[in-house]
Amino acid sequence: MSNMLSSWKEIAQFFGKGVRTVQRWEKTLDLPIHRPPGAPSNVVLARESDLEAWMHRGMPHAEQAAASEDLNHAFETIHAYLRELKSGDLEADRSRAEEFKSLSDRIESLRSAVHVAAGQSLSDGSIAA
Repeated sequence: MSNMLSSWKEIAQFFGKGVRTVQRWEKTLDLPIHRPPGAPSNVVLARESDLEAWMHRGMPHAEQAAASEDLNHAFETIHAYLRELKSGDLEADRSRAEEFKSLSDRIESLRSAVHVAAGQSLSDGSIAA
């Protein structure tokens, strides 16, 4: 039977991370934390075997780093483009429709990067790679 961890501090030590990091993982990455019924909200339990399984189901570190880099690039690109729109520094030979199409394409790139970073399938049924 696997060991039971009974505090955020123990769970954080298991991963070699800080308490706030593992609390964020619970919210954003579905870290398998259990709360006994009727117990205060700060009482948490986790099985080491569940945490190990959770840890190994994610993307390999290299893929995760690449996905994160792609996501950051997509955000930076869209942010830069929105600054151009705001300042009026757009290419004179492009129509408004072309500008919106370009922005839509960049937003779609961001959506894809988010799905890749999360390891989710896209709305068309394909798997983000």
